[in-house]
Amino acid sequence: MKTKIVILLLIICIPEILFSQFNNIQITTRLRENFLDKSGRPLTGKGVLIGDIDSGIDIFNPMFFFADGGEFKFIDVDKNDKFTSGKDAIDMNKNGKADKGEMLRYIEMQDEVYKLLPMDAGNYNPGMDFLYIDKNNNGKRDYGTKDGFTENDPTYGEQIFISIDKDENDALDKGEKLIALKTSKVRAVREKDGTVRRRGIDLIKTEPDSIFGHGTSVSGVLIGGTSGVQEVHGIAPDAELVLATIEYDYTPRFVKNFPDLVRFIKGEGVDIILFEDGEWGWEFMDGSSEEEQLVNEYARDGITIIGGSGNLASGKMHLKDTLKGGEQQTYIINAAREAEGKLNNGVFASLLWNNSEADLKVIIETPESNITAELDPQSNYTIAGGYNIYYAKEVSPKGTAMFKLSFSKTDSSDVGGEWKINVTSDNNVIVNGYVVDVTQSWAGNTHWTTNLTDETTVTFPSTADSIISVGAYAVNFGWDEKVGELATYSGRGVNIDGKTGVDITAPGHTSFSIGTGHRYVIFSGTSAAAPHVTGAAALMLQYDPTLTHSRIREILISTAKQDQFTGSVPNPEWGYGKLNIEAAIKYLMKNSL
Repeated sequence: MKTKIVILLLIICIPEILFSQFNNIQITTRLRENFLDKSGRPLTGKGVLIGDIDSGIDIFNPMFFFADGGEFKFIDVDKNDKFTSGKDAIDMNKNGKADKGEMLRYIEMQDEVYKLLPMDAGNYNPGMDFLYIDKNNNGKRDYGTKDGFTENDPTYGEQIFISIDKDENDALDKGEKLIALKTSKVRAVREKDGTVRRRGIDLIKTEPDSIFGHGTSVSGVLIGGTSGVQEVHGIAPDAELVLATIEYDYTPRFVKNFPDLVRFIKGEGVDIILFEDGEWGWEFMDGSSEEEQLVNEYARDGITIIGGSGNLASGKMHLKDTLKGGEQQTYIINAAREAEGKLNNGVFASLLWNNSEADLKVIIETPESNITAELDPQSNYTIAGGYNIYYAKEVSPKGTAMFKLSFSKTDSSDVGGEWKINVTSDNNVIVNGYVVDVTQSWAGNTHWTTNLTDETTVTFPSTADSIISVGAYAVNFGWDEKVGELATYSGRGVNIDGKTGVDITAPGHTSFSIGTGHRYVIFSGTSAAAPHVTGAAALMLQYDPTLTHSRIREILISTAKQDQFTGSVPNPEWGYGKLNIEAAIKYLMKNSL
């Protein structure tokens, strides 16, 4: 008999153990069977509402429906003692016969994770694939309003089912049961234009996930699938989700109406808020923004708030320098000529320092060696060699000074080449420089060539004072790191305001989740690590709904794993170590009233 494998979406529920293969993973089975809430139910996040600020969600993905549609029998129409797609049926009306409109086909999930998942292409795998009723026998699953379905239709289309592989032979056999999926796990989505779609009203009309399926993958880590039935599922698959969809402006990139998104999520009565965004262009990153202040306020109210530390490290988009009073330093930007296949006509840089009483004198040298006069912050604009140069000095409520710059071409050409920023301070200051171009790429087509460091690379809004900031480490295989090591890109260090930027790390690099449509995909970054911690918080809140943000943070960091990779903790790279969900839950059970 084949051993049943149960894995969490992305990787594992006890991520301090490092796996390169999946055939030994029994962690989630143990958690489900041995860790129960005070009512005797498995810890699956039931009763917990998570709010995610993200790119959107594929509302039709089969992973995002509860298995609450009832139990049905499989009818072996062709009597070959196994499932035959397009011939066999489900006994929906429970009359013991295969009637019209009960014929089954299956949705084959595509393997885009380098064949690391236990999948068998061309065959229905109960732990990985889904069944559906092909009512019109057209050979594909119809869904959504485009195919005539409404909010009242289970799974918003031709109904989807999972099967109980009782004999664990990875097949649907005669006599095995089918479970109908029915209700969306998503309560509400705030779309880009502010329209709110709600379950039971018009959630079926939700706009598609727009940015590479980012929000869909995050949601998969959190709430995807069905625990105990499917081999791949999220950390808290019985939790529910509210999502606020991000829309960007690119001057430089920032989230439009960001405070409104945060207030919407809070107003929905969520237990946890997850920020799935990271910015550094023209941001103070000292915890002083309206969004960061809302984080502090809501954390004081008890809402658990979590965000990824960002993927800015190793991207060469941050410099740090101790600038002595009266001495000139030159910081060099190498600007790309093309950005995502188009001419790069926008580079944005900022110089940040803590002593707002100190003044920086800034002179710019263009790629063609045209040199500006000293930039006068009262003017904000100059032209040099055909380039538009915008600049300004601003001071945050916390006293962080910022000198921000942008370079563009008057003829809409590119700004590629070497830009020199000559800086003189009238006092000793520590300068942090950040740069980004119109691509907003973490890797940075445009980058600094001087004074590079990976320190102080935690990005906004995870620079908020009260947020639980999550770094990422490699879990399956590394690109520039070994399994178990901190991901090279993982934001780290002490923030501008002196706060240690990372609280805890979690599996992020070369992890797995779901993509839009019917795909299992590689999903990496601190965007993947943060939902691990969010899922852990959901399990904890199911056990004890009275837990506050500060208490959850205290438990997570006090039970975090220290190993040969983390070294002595806490430290600015790993925070307090690696997320250890099992240890956190054991601690909670032992110490909860």
